[in-house]
Amino acid sequence: MAMVEPIEPINRAHETEPVKKVRPRYRDVKGSEADGLEVSSVAKTLKRAVEEAKKIPEVREDRVEILRQQVQNGTYRPDLGALAKILYKAGFGK
Repeated sequence: MAMVEPIEPINRAHETEPVKKVRPRYRDVKGSEADGLEVSSVAKTLKRAVEEAKKIPEVREDRVEILRQQVQNGTYRPDLGALAKILYKAGFGK
């Protein structure tokens, strides 16, 4: 059986950009109370999305097993039109 490589792998979906420090707002206070760091709502949302994405398994074993059985039984019928669209969008039809 020939191995098929993914067309467009999702790279670094679990990584985030580092949080940028803002300039401290100095007041007449002692210690670290003058230091500040702000995290945008977009960064917070992205962090939650990344945490949820980490929960999803990379390989859907249930789907793989169904497809494996279909191939072995000779009943696997891929949607060639959908496959052609994916390959075309990936640049294989140009």
